[in-house]
Amino acid sequence: MKTRFSIFLNLVFCLLAFSCSERHTKDQSIIIHWNGNHAISLDIPRSWLPGTSNDSIREWLQVSLENSNTRILGDYQVSENIIAFRPLVHFTPGLKYRVVYAGKLLEEIKIPEVKGSPLPEIISIFPTTDTIPENLLKIHIEFSKPMQEGQAMDHIVVIKDKKDTVPVFLDLELWNTNRTILTVWLDPGRIKRDLQPNKKSGPPLQSGSHYLLQVKNDWRDAEGVSLPYSYQKEFVTGSRDSLSPDPAQWRMDIPVSGTRVPLKIFLGEALDYVLLKNTARFLDTKGNSIDGATSIENKESVLLFTPLQNWHAGDYTIEIESRLEDLAGNNLNRLFDRDLAKKDSVKQANIYRRRFQVQ
Repeated sequence: MKTRFSIFLNLVFCLLAFSCSERHTKDQSIIIHWNGNHAISLDIPRSWLPGTSNDSIREWLQVSLENSNTRILGDYQVSENIIAFRPLVHFTPGLKYRVVYAGKLLEEIKIPEVKGSPLPEIISIFPTTDTIPENLLKIHIEFSKPMQEGQAMDHIVVIKDKKDTVPVFLDLELWNTNRTILTVWLDPGRIKRDLQPNKKSGPPLQSGSHYLLQVKNDWRDAEGVSLPYSYQKEFVTGSRDSLSPDPAQWRMDIPVSGTRVPLKIFLGEALDYVLLKNTARFLDTKGNSIDGATSIENKESVLLFTPLQNWHAGDYTIEIESRLEDLAGNNLNRLFDRDLAKKDSVKQANIYRRRFQVQ
């Protein structure tokens, strides 16, 4: 009888201890650490996982998005009282995250939205021209603020002839370093005519059709703030572009010496906006790079260069990297959709040069 009573007391003690432990756990909470408007780390109470080793915590503790079982990559630092988790990419305000250990939910936490933060906006959608080639390869979207990644395919819609939503994009997105310029590709396998996706489904866009590109307003920026409204761009498709850009055919308005009037280059067609900004260099009479600013006008068909200092009389050179492309992905060396059997159709130059003289 005494043995049974002793066991009963031990059970009561364990239940009381567990209850106290539970109350102690609930009295603690996850602490969010901020750097400006960025949620950069979480402090998780070490007491939530009593008796677990540091190695077990690093292996089995997981932070993930609310509706995902995919672990967010980051670094765990375990101390006597705190488990500090710093993700590789900042947490997104407005989203919920789950803290799980060995499959058991410990806590769900929402990162607060940043109050007073300016609304994100779409600055431009490239190409800006209203008529694009049937074999358009890429679209660039420029935002005013860094945006959340991995959201493009959920927020960009293409509607054909005001009727049907059509799948045209490859499920891939590329961002610049600041996450302010997004590049999405139309499916290359459907653009290249010798490939099975093209033979099965045809090109993503059809010549003579009207399209509406819509960016939904529930897309959030890196601070959890949504776009204020949906953005739309209309365009029609023309015929295929099967010619590479040719710098030798570009026309130039050349400034005179003693001025900072920009050099104006007429490209003859719209070229890829992002590449156009990054593939041209301007050299002085001694072959040194000229400090200055480039700008793009007239629906990406005109490139301007304004030097920081006045032009001097003499010979100058424009160097253009061969990776510069037109809207169909044709670069200076080769066509994007080309006959691979014709080796002579591919050039090997890395740099193309145009010279001009300032008087």
